[in-house]
Amino acid sequence: MVYVFYAIVLFLTTIYSYSQIDLNLTLSSNQLYQNIQHQLILLGYYNRPLSMVILVVLLFFLYLIYLSILLLIRKNQLSKQNIFHLVFLTSLILFFSYTIFSHDLFNYMFDARIVTIYHQNPYIHSALDFPSDLWTRFMHWTHRTYPYGPIWLLITLPFSFLGFGKFVLTLFNFKFLFTLFHLGNVYFIYKILTKLNPKLSLLGTALYAFNPVVLIESLVSPHNEVAMLFFLLLGIYFISSGKNSAMSILNLLLSAGIKFATIILLPLFLFIKIADKPDKYMHRILLFLLIMVLPVILEIIYREPYSWYFIPLIGMGALLVKYSRINILISGISLAAFLRYLPFIYTGDYSRPVRNVQDLIFISTISITILIIFIYSFTQKMINKKIK
Repeated sequence: MVYVFYAIVLFLTTIYSYSQIDLNLTLSSNQLYQNIQHQLILLGYYNRPLSMVILVVLLFFLYLIYLSILLLIRKNQLSKQNIFHLVFLTSLILFFSYTIFSHDLFNYMFDARIVTIYHQNPYIHSALDFPSDLWTRFMHWTHRTYPYGPIWLLITLPFSFLGFGKFVLTLFNFKFLFTLFHLGNVYFIYKILTKLNPKLSLLGTALYAFNPVVLIESLVSPHNEVAMLFFLLLGIYFISSGKNSAMSILNLLLSAGIKFATIILLPLFLFIKIADKPDKYMHRILLFLLIMVLPVILEIIYREPYSWYFIPLIGMGALLVKYSRINILISGISLAAFLRYLPFIYTGDYSRPVRNVQDLIFISTISITILIIFIYSFTQKMINKKIK
């Protein structure tokens, strides 16, 4: 029953994503598609209150299923096979979704296009330097040159080249790339936990794999924090396996070569010693998590609290599955950041009054999260007292 209901919600989320398609973008000239797309555009752009209600309902059910999956795992009613079937089902359905709320995916595509089609350097040239290119009609941030590390550019080039200059093919090539990174993150979280905390390995894997914010910002509207996290997890995997420390450092550098933030962990990776107990590894991962909060705070100060900034924190939090309060806090803050989309969905603009509402939603959701943590802590103390 969970499988069927979950598949329906994911399918409806995919359909809803096309209500946010850019008005200057045509994915297909097929008449049936055009008729459906027209109705979805009417919903997304001209019936915004209803669009927001639909998004809230979808988000509610995604979180309801998320919590149900975690509960079923705690009751030993979902096996490893069940979990990974659900992971692949999720990835397959959301692969066909349209990127919503953010145009970053289009920027990744055009940055690689500057190399593969125009044979120019994206660190020097921006999309505005190619005004005759039709892709610039539906892009944002066309004025900026390449802001990421060279590793991310190298990774994206083959997927751009195999798009043969066609937008739809390139779009789904990039969606496939992000799907691979998402599956890789889920896999390595599981592998690390089977070494460090095997009893909670499935629960920790599910904490990341089915988190609605992770699903939307990794598969629906993907961001390269997903790739940055992949190489960070790979580095942690080599550490937790007691294997070649040079490989852990190499993967950390690959992670930093995508979006720089993880370079802050380099001193720890350079001087870390192989431990003999899982608890020592857990303490180190906790330290990694606390340190990674710093670049996230800087990104928020420099721009604003976008929900995709929290993907690396959610991933590392999943490794710390036994620390329930940490995961509740990370999940609450990432949800608070995601809910900031709602005023824009409702109004269609980012004016100062709208931004004020966004800030109010963000602060209120975090406050509720902190209250939940206090209630959870108090309940746990009462249960422990009764046991004693």
